[in-house]
Amino acid sequence: IQDITTNLLLPPMDDRQYESFTLPNGMKILLCSDPTSNAAAAAMDVHVGASSDPNAIPGLAHFNEHMLFLGTEKYPQEDSFEAYLTTNGGSSNAFTDSEDTVYYFTINAEEDNVLHSALDRFGSFFTSPLFTESATERELNAIESENSKNLQSDTFRLYQLEK
Repeated sequence: IQDITTNLLLPPMDDRQYESFTLPNGMKILLCSDPTSNAAAAAMDVHVGASSDPNAIPGLAHFNEHMLFLGTEKYPQEDSFEAYLTTNGGSSNAFTDSEDTVYYFTINAEEDNVLHSALDRFGSFFTSPLFTESATERELNAIESENSKNLQSDTFRLYQLEK
């Protein structure tokens, strides 16, 4: 593990504790601790976005964004992650842009086991997603609906021209 904490640029009045390192697999990790808060959060940027979509399968990164929230081998119930977060005062979301897809969540984590369980559930998105047939059809329809709405947006059209 390579420690890269010394390269962080922090605001002068920020008294939170930071640690940053790179895992042997190349994944970069940034940890931030604020002992005065009971909230916890995590995010994952997979650095694959719409620009990485194969020509034959436009929207693949966005489709994956949707599908990862819908069950894993260890947590197969589609809404189990969101239900766990909601029960513990948290929420989650994700977005796909041209170069990145970012997944994130927040949770009230006064006890370590709450955050540990949330991280276990979150991590399983990336190691063992289910991609069930019923969820696939539903999410394809949801993405098509989002795309149809976006086609009416001038901002979205300008973005498409800049790609």
